[in-house]
Amino acid sequence: MKKPSRGLAWGCALLALFLFGTGAASRAAQKAPAQPTYAPPAKLSVAEAVAAALGENAGLKQAEESRLSSLSRLRIAGLNTTFGAGGYTGVERSFGDSTVSANLGGDLTYKNLSGTEASVNLSPFGLGNLRSSMNLSLRSPLMRGKGRLSDKSNLVLGARSDASVQDKELYLTRQSTALGVVEAYYQAVLERERVKVRERALAIAREVADGARKRADAGLVAEIEVSRAELRVARTRDELNLQNQAARGAMDRLMLAIGAGVGHGPELTDAISDAGVEAPGLGDAVKTALSNRGELGISDEQLSEKARELAMAKDRLRPGLDVVAGYNSAGDFGGLTAGSIFGESDARMGLDLVFPLDKRVTKEERDTASRQLNVLHTVRNFQMEQIAEQVRRAYRSLEAARASLEILDQNSKVAEENLGLAQRMVDEGLVSNRETLEAQESLTEVESGLLAAKTNVYLANLSLRYAMGEDITAVVSK
Repeated sequence: MKKPSRGLAWGCALLALFLFGTGAASRAAQKAPAQPTYAPPAKLSVAEAVAAALGENAGLKQAEESRLSSLSRLRIAGLNTTFGAGGYTGVERSFGDSTVSANLGGDLTYKNLSGTEASVNLSPFGLGNLRSSMNLSLRSPLMRGKGRLSDKSNLVLGARSDASVQDKELYLTRQSTALGVVEAYYQAVLERERVKVRERALAIAREVADGARKRADAGLVAEIEVSRAELRVARTRDELNLQNQAARGAMDRLMLAIGAGVGHGPELTDAISDAGVEAPGLGDAVKTALSNRGELGISDEQLSEKARELAMAKDRLRPGLDVVAGYNSAGDFGGLTAGSIFGESDARMGLDLVFPLDKRVTKEERDTASRQLNVLHTVRNFQMEQIAEQVRRAYRSLEAARASLEILDQNSKVAEENLGLAQRMVDEGLVSNRETLEAQESLTEVESGLLAAKTNVYLANLSLRYAMGEDITAVVSK
């Protein structure tokens, strides 16, 4: 039996090595770790959180890509000329004769916004059965398909409207993203401050339990007061544990709103503001919203698009009258010669008149566009009412938050006084420690509610600004 050659063995070895390397590379590519996400700094302000979200949020990146794509389509629609070049070569056989044929040429097409179209097809070189040639054509509408109702104008105006809509959509996405980040930021701050409230409550509960144990050991109070205080300590510890979990959850939601990976815990430097929040009058707020809201701008673009669609449908029902002109020439024989392209030529110029006879489809399109335009007008009017209602609802929320803040601020002072009074009465032996524990619980709830009320006032004002169509990023950066 003949042994395989050494070259064949080396070839097999190289092939095996190549396949192994390709498989290893493929497995490495599959196991390659994902790109690292945004890592927040050790200290994070609300303005920094918003700025990070504007660069990292996935939904915002999608909106930015949609806007860039619309701008690309607008640039494509704005091109008036298209051109290309190519060639052909081949063997042609006819009645026993074989001939090598070839040509080389290019074409240029021009369209403008008035509806005029022109094209040039030039083939300066021809060989065999293919001759050099030049074809020129021109068409300019006089009636149907002219100006803004031409196909080119419709394409450009449609792309321009889509770019405007995508720009407004991007702005709205930026605003909703910024609002979501601010809300998540201050909710995280709120939960963090509530942890501190629960820690103070636990410290008070332990102090009460220690005092009860000392008085029970001295025979001054019954043992039940010790049990009651220790149960309150255990309950407060559980509440603190739950509040710590809530704080971690709020921080994770903030990281998701920014676009960062969960698990980070930066220090949030902006505290809940105690300053009063100024708000415009309700009438001024509604008026501002109706002039600022991007949704109305999008509706206006949709109305403009549908109106143009209706106008084009009506225009297609009219007769078409176009000025047409053309010129064709071909060489006498194949080959590259200076004058061969004009060997045989013809020219024409005239008017092209077309009457639409079957109008059924166009009429249906016209009627459909007319109905949709009426619906869009109705939707826009309803949208204005919706925006006014959103502003009124945000205004009511702000007023309710302010009222709650004022009430809870007063209750906080009363709760502090009650706790001090209960502790003094317990120390004097006038009441049991039940009074202190209940006063401490009331103070904890009031302090927690006061923090929430301060947060609600700020966020309600921000929601009002959002409903008015103001730039949230500018409001936050002040």
